[in-house]
Amino acid sequence: MKIRYYFCLLFFLFLSCEGTQTARNNIATGKGGDSSLKWIDYRQGELPPEGYYRALDSTIKKWGIRYERIEGGCEIIPGEKQRYEQHNEKYFEMLEKQFGRYWRQRFDQEVRQINQQPT
Repeated sequence: MKIRYYFCLLFFLFLSCEGTQTARNNIATGKGGDSSLKWIDYRQGELPPEGYYRALDSTIKKWGIRYERIEGGCEIIPGEKQRYEQHNEKYFEMLEKQFGRYWRQRFDQEVRQINQQPT
């Protein structure tokens, strides 16, 4: 009877530890919440300076951010950028929980630093 009790206790302990670790891994990799969320960067107008996209993509990969860039071209469609910005709000909230309150400023600074490095 005692062996059965200890076996059940160990089994429940194993399950509870496994679930906690999975939850931690999901938060660390940005998988918490809606997995369909990602940063959709809708770009309008001129292209950024040479090397910017390389620096941006490198930083996104380093940080593990789910990202998609959409080039809107030179023709500005009213309301199109706002539509994507509303979608980004939830994902940015997740990133704030993961990286801290001023994650975007630190992210942008890192992109600028990489972009300024000689290629």
